Amino acid sequence: MCGIAGIVSTEPITNLPAVLDGFSSGLAHRGPDDVGYLTWCGSAFDLGRSAQTMSPARLALIHRRLSIVDLSERGWQPMTDSTGRYAIVLNGEIYNYPELRRELEAEGVRFRSHTDTEVLLNLLIQSGIDALRRVTGMFAFAFCDTVRRRLWLARDPFGIKPLFYSSGPTNVSFSSEIRPLMSLGFAPRRIEPSALFDYLRHAVTDHDELTMIEGVRQLLPAHAIEVALDSGAVSTPIRYWRPSFATDGEPTLPAASEQLRALLTDSVRLHLRADVPVAATLSGGIDSSAIVGMIARVQQNDSLQVFSYVADDPAVNEERYLDLVASAARVTPRKIRLSPDQLVDELDRLILTQEQPFTTTSMWAQNRVFRRAHDDGFKVIMDGQGADELFAGYPVFRAARLATLVRRGEWARAVQFVRALPGPRTTPLLRALAALLPPAVQETARRVVGKPTIPSWLNGAWFERHAAASVRPHNGGGAPTDLTAELYDATVSTSLPMLLRYADRNAMSVSLENRVPFLTTAIADFALSLPDDLLIGPDGTTKRLLRIAMRGVVPDAVLDRRDKIGFATPEAQWFATTTSLRERLSTSVPALLPPCFRPGLASRLRAVAAGHSPYSGEIWRCWNVLRWADLLHLEFPS
Repeated sequence: MCGIAGIVSTEPITNLPAVLDGFSSGLAHRGPDDVGYLTWCGSAFDLGRSAQTMSPARLALIHRRLSIVDLSERGWQPMTDSTGRYAIVLNGEIYNYPELRRELEAEGVRFRSHTDTEVLLNLLIQSGIDALRRVTGMFAFAFCDTVRRRLWLARDPFGIKPLFYSSGPTNVSFSSEIRPLMSLGFAPRRIEPSALFDYLRHAVTDHDELTMIEGVRQLLPAHAIEVALDSGAVSTPIRYWRPSFATDGEPTLPAASEQLRALLTDSVRLHLRADVPVAATLSGGIDSSAIVGMIARVQQNDSLQVFSYVADDPAVNEERYLDLVASAARVTPRKIRLSPDQLVDELDRLILTQEQPFTTTSMWAQNRVFRRAHDDGFKVIMDGQGADELFAGYPVFRAARLATLVRRGEWARAVQFVRALPGPRTTPLLRALAALLPPAVQETARRVVGKPTIPSWLNGAWFERHAAASVRPHNGGGAPTDLTAELYDATVSTSLPMLLRYADRNAMSVSLENRVPFLTTAIADFALSLPDDLLIGPDGTTKRLLRIAMRGVVPDAVLDRRDKIGFATPEAQWFATTTSLRERLSTSVPALLPPCFRPGLASRLRAVAAGHSPYSGEIWRCWNVLRWADLLHLEFPS
């Protein structure tokens, strides 16, 4: 796990030592164990650890190392092949590298190290980008071929590892994080209105190529681009993997349950591969409990260490459940408790760590759990991210299940489904109705229920002037049902990309590698091929198949839960009761709001800060944008 960066320039890179040092220092937290540089100007590669001694170049690669696999000098990057034609910098892990290595050795490839990086390098030399379909891992990399004079940039199928790039008149630059691109002048400190709108209005980020910084794009999950070394031309992104949605008949519940358990067991076994100890997070929910239970079974010893956040608010406290799981797995959780006054002290650091605005302070709880794991000596931690999106864990998915039943004319099953739903039924009914409406009618419906495209606190004229006020459609990638389409969109667009960004920044800010065993292409292909009724039960039970598959691995009391919490912080309560938190909100509201907001919003923000108006998610998003723009010295387009 590392940080990578680089530049392709049509002319010698000016101020090369300062640029190399700037990228290195900006990414040092991602890889504190070592640093490496590669430069090339048309002949042989120059490799070294000192920016001051590197040869003049039109290509530069930068690598910061967090040593996880093959801790020796042989794991140093940038890595080149024996001929000097190819080079690579890799951020991430290739979990099935021993199996791939054996295949390559059978084809005559000889290795100099025991690293996954060298395996990936030779796999790309042999088979090109198409070979990534054979890889199980999380990664972002740059792969250079000096004979064909091109640089490939690629990202793993789910976007677990980040990669950003920016094109200028004479160069293309890329980095694991955005701030180094801005600090070195490769990207402007100017906000992208379209991405800003999606965040403020829909609470969605990280869902397409656009970032919140104008001119900086993220390489999308499962995509690769080619950069010409001579001209700096960037190709159209190529998608190398997408879920098949293929079905092989109608699987029975017992057969599907057995298959899921086998897939997850295999994935956990692969994700435990490391030359350093591996820990895990545990919230008390089904997903993290499944990972902890599986690790305990695979390892069959008492070496596992788990880290847990415990909320003080009973409404979001899961301590009883995490204690049950810990007892069953024979581990003692290391618990982290937080206070809102601590949040006040750490908010600015959290905003800078995340680089782009985020939707909830639950990210802070995750940040503190990761920090505790690092402080206790760990470099690798596993969690249950991705199961909610692939196996229908969010209550909102019930509406999609209902919409499919109605669309198919299965009225009796639809009525039975609604009657069996837990809690209030109005929300799933309205969401299902919205899904069934023609797109042309949906805006009218939003206005009727009080949720127009442009709410009153946003300056609609400003967003329309910047062509930013549009509702982004979701098409489900050709999925066969409304539910599968929602799961696909949550996995590739609306939910998971945000959560993976939060986790990557939180973990890497403390030099910690975060692994997510639910996110393999094998598990995704399986999950997105399942019939709806294996994912959501006839009574509205979410994650039906996962619950069944984990019987005997996770305590029944956890599997029988019908609530959904996660690493939730009681932020509404905190804002209502903590004077210092409200004061922070108040002091961060400028006298003149940016042009994206209506002027009247300022008085509403101050009313919340004074305790005279209720806190809400949109209030947090507005405040987060204001503080983020101030801390990063960003400007809003006029």
